[in-house]
Amino acid sequence: SSPTKSPTSSPTKSPTSSPTKSPTVVTCTDTICGNDIANTREPLQCDPSDLSLTILNNFEYTDGGVTDSLVKLLGPSDPALAAALVIAVPHGGSLKPDYIGDRTENDPTYCPSGGCRILADSYTKPIAETLANKFIQNYCKVPYLIINELHRSKMDANREIGEAAFGNAIAESAWTKFHEYINEAQTHIQTEFDTVYNEASIEGVRGLVFDVHGYAGTDWHNEGSDFIQWGYRLGKDSLDQNAVNNCPIDITSSSTRGSFTHARQMPDESLECLVRGPKSLGQRFNDQLPLSLASSMTCGRGLPSLDYQDPKAVASDPTYCADNDGVCSYYSGGYDVKVHERMDWDNDPTFSGIHMNTVQAELPRCIRFATDETRNAVHEEFADKLSIALCSFMTDLFGSDIC
Repeated sequence: SSPTKSPTSSPTKSPTSSPTKSPTVVTCTDTICGNDIANTREPLQCDPSDLSLTILNNFEYTDGGVTDSLVKLLGPSDPALAAALVIAVPHGGSLKPDYIGDRTENDPTYCPSGGCRILADSYTKPIAETLANKFIQNYCKVPYLIINELHRSKMDANREIGEAAFGNAIAESAWTKFHEYINEAQTHIQTEFDTVYNEASIEGVRGLVFDVHGYAGTDWHNEGSDFIQWGYRLGKDSLDQNAVNNCPIDITSSSTRGSFTHARQMPDESLECLVRGPKSLGQRFNDQLPLSLASSMTCGRGLPSLDYQDPKAVASDPTYCADNDGVCSYYSGGYDVKVHERMDWDNDPTFSGIHMNTVQAELPRCIRFATDETRNAVHEEFADKLSIALCSFMTDLFGSDIC
């Protein structure tokens, strides 16, 4: 259900720079990444009227004469019209068919010690669809979009298959199709845009997988925090700038730890700067704020980003964190971004094959829910700005033919 209507302005004015550094303190990130220039790929003057998302694959199940679509792959009608972007939505579905049993939070057979998650990431499906259409409008290229239509209480596409499907054969088939469709989209992009070797001789597809999520953030102030939590499979401790020898994070991260396993060693790039430098996705979106109809001027600010470099420090700061234990949740990336960082997603545990860069975004309630009156407009503006950030990021890495 929709949250309590947000105030028209933030109840407490939020700082515009990192809460853990004063203007006189220069961080390791500032020193390493300070000269980076984030180029902007401005929307093109093109005619998208003949372009649209087309259903390329559709996993259906028929029960009692009724056919349900469980997982969809959408994209361009012709691969030559594609953008080199895969958008995945694992938790945005609403379908609750009786022929799939319910997942529960504390099943002893399938759930980890912390329990299973069964709540949907509300509004991530329409946001992802709007993002794909904004890409088409702005750049006249069509991204790939994979949607799990099943509610998370039936199947969780961002978990290992056991926890995801609870042994239900239909849910297992839907889970498999979701990941096969991501890989199918990646393969189309590899064919259309080719691969490139980085300075470590790692071969990677020229493109990006973007995994869309949402979080409640009830342990944060401001009705659930207004940060977009960008996930690179690097936890708070890995990004802790107070830890010894933790910057640049390239030093402490092996070639398979974290995402961007290919991009981090492209010419003139580093994992440190891709994650929280001027060219990071978090900072690129920060630079386009505010969202004019959002509940606060800072709705959508990135964690991590150049402005907010240290998720552990931010999540432990009472300015932002309202949790009784003093440390708020930061979501660093899950199953999807882990396995689809490699093209042979289910059979390459050592990353010996071709890579493809992945990132997860956890969207806050101020973007997903907004208010009943502003929700669609906020989604439109958010998707427009995010399409520019994503295309600019990919263009700086791989060239202007990407999008």
